[in-house]
Amino acid sequence: MQEALFRRLWQELDFDDHPYPGSHATTPQGELKFTTHKGAVSLSDDRISFRLGTGNDGETSIHRWTTEPTKMNEGPERLGEHRWSICPKDIGLNLSAFLAVKIGPPTVGDGESVLQERVLLGQIRNSLSPHLKDWTWHLEVDNKQDRTGWYIRAPESWQSLFTIFAGLGWHPDTPDNKHGFLLFERAPPGELDRPDEDEPNKLDALRTVALCNSQRGALTQLASDPIWSHEAKPHQIKLPGDVQLWPPSMDRWPLLVARQTGEIGIENPLGNPKEVAEWMSEIVTALGPTISTLSTKIDGLSWQ
Repeated sequence: MQEALFRRLWQELDFDDHPYPGSHATTPQGELKFTTHKGAVSLSDDRISFRLGTGNDGETSIHRWTTEPTKMNEGPERLGEHRWSICPKDIGLNLSAFLAVKIGPPTVGDGESVLQERVLLGQIRNSLSPHLKDWTWHLEVDNKQDRTGWYIRAPESWQSLFTIFAGLGWHPDTPDNKHGFLLFERAPPGELDRPDEDEPNKLDALRTVALCNSQRGALTQLASDPIWSHEAKPHQIKLPGDVQLWPPSMDRWPLLVARQTGEIGIENPLGNPKEVAEWMSEIVTALGPTISTLSTKIDGLSWQ
């Protein structure tokens, strides 16, 4: 149970905040330490320390334990107290029962409820997980001014920085006008957050060339024009909503951008979590052949 709780708390951490050196994987590195306090537990490995419950005893990432998911602060905060609390519905019956024994029942949060957001993100995860085996999930709440949701990272063994973002998006000037939003993207060439990203970044450049190849590129198979990537402008593809391929020459590094639109019948994505998740599943299903190439050999080149 202790390791399962550590894994769950790790998923609440934006992967840009993962400490270096160390893996992005959810499995604890080194010895997993677990301490019970009055009203809280602390967990740590060789990379990071988490606290769940009451108190501020210096752990790197602090999460409040409440009856319903609640917005705890305005953010953005890179670490310290997480902007959203965690409730029993977020972690399931087994972990909730474990925590009830260790620290007692959750407290009543007095902030703004984020129940609808949590329900939507849970539906998205349930819908996309079967398509993304061994990918790692990281919640991004307040790191971007135009989105909230999951960043889903390619398996570490693939040596890739490709990610899928799946959640809510909006224009920064109209934050109340939210829509389902999905990106398939890679890190920009040469722009690294950590020194250990250099080799995956170079390999992703090769992958991108292969994906955009006019004859056999997996992304090209989604396009209506085999030379879609030869012009630096978005290329519309036939999937529900507003779905575009963005060629690398745009220097914008999402390769696919998908936005929910009124034409697919959803005006309030928070009120229709199942429909949002099903729409995203259709997009990721269409990306299946593209995703499958990221760990394989293409034209005699090995990504490993």
